[in-house]
Amino acid sequence: MTWALDLARRRQASDNPPPLFGVILYTDSHPNIKKVLRDDDYWRALDEMSGPSWAIFSVRAHSGHWEFPKSDPGVMSMLVQVWKEPSANREVLAAFELSDTKDLPALVVFTLRGEALNRTVVPIDEDTLETAYASLKSVTTQVAKSLEALVSQPLVDPNQVFQAVNRSLRGYQNRKRIKDAYRVLKEVRDWLPI
Repeated sequence: MTWALDLARRRQASDNPPPLFGVILYTDSHPNIKKVLRDDDYWRALDEMSGPSWAIFSVRAHSGHWEFPKSDPGVMSMLVQVWKEPSANREVLAAFELSDTKDLPALVVFTLRGEALNRTVVPIDEDTLETAYASLKSVTTQVAKSLEALVSQPLVDPNQVFQAVNRSLRGYQNRKRIKDAYRVLKEVRDWLPI
């Protein structure tokens, strides 16, 4: 996956480099994200929303799986499944400092400064085609709004850009968790007799 980082480095060396990059990571087990990314209309809309201030790429990783550990015949072993990561994913995991692909799909937002990589990972909801697009749209819009305020300032340091966007994304994720918790609480309250 060093090609994605190399591409980002080449874009940084251009005349008007974007201060921020994004990579949408997914596997074949995420059909709704695949459909959104392969649809030209969805992709153009995401490109338009992201604006010129950051570049977004997409990368399909190989699907991992859960399996029981192998044991010798006649030996009792633990019945706890273990995540098996394909060796083909080592490069992408190492490039973006991820431990595995079981929490995909996700958007990795990052900046490069020399060899240093600052990154944050935002999970993408992909239950349906609509939620997959809505999730990508809301994260893309959140980052674009954060960048609008920063890019207009002269001599913005990439680390400052990343810190501001990271704060914004953390706030976005916290608001999403609160909304999800409220929705669950409301459903539970509806089940209870009053």
